[in-house]
Amino acid sequence: RERERENGEGAMRGLGAVPRSAARPLGLVLLLLQLLTQPPGAHSALRYRVAEEGPPDVKIGNVAADLGLTAGTGSGDVTFALESGSEFFRIDNVTGELTTGPRRIDREKLPQCQMIFDENECFLDFEVSVIGPLQSWVDLFEGRVVITDINDNTPSFPSPVLQLSVEENRPIGTLYLLPTATDRDFGRNGIDRYELIQDGARSSVFELQVADIPDGEKQPQLIVKGTLDREQKDSYELILRVRDGGNPARSSQALLRVSITDVNDNSPQFERSTYEAEMAENAPPGTPVLQGTLRRVTFSVVSQPQDGGCYDSGLEDSETPSSKSSSGPRLGALPLPEEGYERTTPEGSVGEEEHVENAGQPFAFA
Repeated sequence: RERERENGEGAMRGLGAVPRSAARPLGLVLLLLQLLTQPPGAHSALRYRVAEEGPPDVKIGNVAADLGLTAGTGSGDVTFALESGSEFFRIDNVTGELTTGPRRIDREKLPQCQMIFDENECFLDFEVSVIGPLQSWVDLFEGRVVITDINDNTPSFPSPVLQLSVEENRPIGTLYLLPTATDRDFGRNGIDRYELIQDGARSSVFELQVADIPDGEKQPQLIVKGTLDREQKDSYELILRVRDGGNPARSSQALLRVSITDVNDNSPQFERSTYEAEMAENAPPGTPVLQGTLRRVTFSVVSQPQDGGCYDSGLEDSETPSSKSSSGPRLGALPLPEEGYERTTPEGSVGEEEHVENAGQPFAFA
């Protein structure tokens, strides 16, 4: 029987079978051959993707499988260790399984990802060493994990109340730039659109236009599409809303308060075309003759002062307009020559009548 067993083993060797005692060294030889025959650049061929904000122990990839190290792994003959990147990643030193670590990855807080707009450019690098049995050999591989964005931030305006001043009577089509919202997410999760709302409906005086600017952002613009008259309406309150492109979408809004500023588009007018008043010929200087209520109007007289008595409006800063007799002009003087006056008064003028003993004639100033 012993001879038959020896003959059987000899037959198996002849058929190419490997004794158990030689199987383990042969596996290590095959592993070494795999490492030695890696193509150029394989030391930096590891590339993975993982979403931000994930929990710990999320599977990223298997380093052993991606390096093609199938022989000797899983038995402890070949081990793996992270040389860099352990702040965010972990690796199983036996299987080569790469997972997320206990520290949460927030893409928007990674310094290298805050000023980029291409999702493939936000990544974390790592280095992993592959160690042979009894540390007989060590090989170092570089890897990169691209951090993909999720919609975890809401777009917002710089203030809950936005102020804008617009002159009245601006031509239709006049454009005003509005403050832009910011979103820490980007790409499809970044700002997608703006909306303008007035009293729950679309505005009839303003409309919104959004322009794409070179840096990839969107610029909201307010366009005048109706008549603006401050004397009819001096302010408008609109709602400016911003949405991102996530699923589900996130949105926020701000109050847009548009103040209509005044321009000098209305001429001052008297309520009547003619005003008349009476006064005694011996009235002392400063006696009120005619008084009315007006707004921000400066009086002036028709003719230039001459020698003789004169009248002036008596209007000074923040004073109610009035006509007073005076010994001299202030804002403007009306000459009183000895000849009589024509009774008619120009349209829009103020008339004063002087009573003398014989026959007085009315005079006028504007």
